[in-house]
Amino acid sequence: MTNQDMADRTFLALTIYREARGEPRDGKIGVAMTCLNRVSRPSWWGKDIMGVLFKKWQYSSLTDPKDKQLTIWPVSGGALWNECLQIACDALDGKLENPVPGADSYYDTSILPPKWTDSARFVAKIGRLVFYDVDYDYEH
Repeated sequence: MTNQDMADRTFLALTIYREARGEPRDGKIGVAMTCLNRVSRPSWWGKDIMGVLFKKWQYSSLTDPKDKQLTIWPVSGGALWNECLQIACDALDGKLENPVPGADSYYDTSILPPKWTDSARFVAKIGRLVFYDVDYDYEH
């Protein structure tokens, strides 16, 4: 495994942790899959894991200076962090069934639906996360 592979796994796990740590397992997997779905359709989102995760304003817990999640860090060896790490590794290794096929975006119901949901294809709601396929026309 390359250093970049290890970085991809760690940053994907951190994203899952920050974005979905209070969600059911399928919600956590869904967050990972939005990243992988974006990578599979390279565009303005980026062409690789880190490019997608760190695209400004996309995963707010990583890039929005006003997001309170930006300063939340997992506890080393903690059960929740280990779960997020395992999901990230399994997602990148293709070992997980995708509970949100085609989804490239989501929002948490603790906020109002973003404007982009008006034209996006609804995929699924898992816990407080609502998943959409914004680039639906990309494949169709």
